[in-house]
Amino acid sequence: MSSAQSKSNSKLIGRKDRGFSLIELLIVLAILLIVATLAVPNYLAARARANEASAATSVRAIITAENLYRNTFSVFTDLPSLGSEYLTDNMLAVGTKSGYVFSSTPGSSPALEFAVDATPVLSVGSSATGQRNYYGDETAVIRFSLTGAADSTSSPIQ
Repeated sequence: MSSAQSKSNSKLIGRKDRGFSLIELLIVLAILLIVATLAVPNYLAARARANEASAATSVRAIITAENLYRNTFSVFTDLPSLGSEYLTDNMLAVGTKSGYVFSSTPGSSPALEFAVDATPVLSVGSSATGQRNYYGDETAVIRFSLTGAADSTSSPIQ
């Protein structure tokens, strides 16, 4: 190939085949940052709502497990005992699942009552795992509170 041909080929290649300019890269980076700024808070809020739905479902599962345990052993029990009888999954038996901490406590009259509590690990800030606290008992009504621990007087979930 002669030097005249290589010079003409380099003129044909032009500026576009040499890469992106710094300005073009900065514009793309700015667009990506704007999209991330809009998407990340929505993602975190969706994750918190999913954790809350999972917590309510888990409270329902614990209530069902407690009733099965009572039908078999004539008393209500705690989470580890429900897990050892294979009435709940291992994560619930340990007490932590989907950003919530769970507890199930038989009442003073263990054959007649129990209480289930679900509390978010983090309830404030951008990395909150949920905002609602859940409560359930032998009535099988799941209740929630946005201001603190839920109890038998809190609003039922719809």
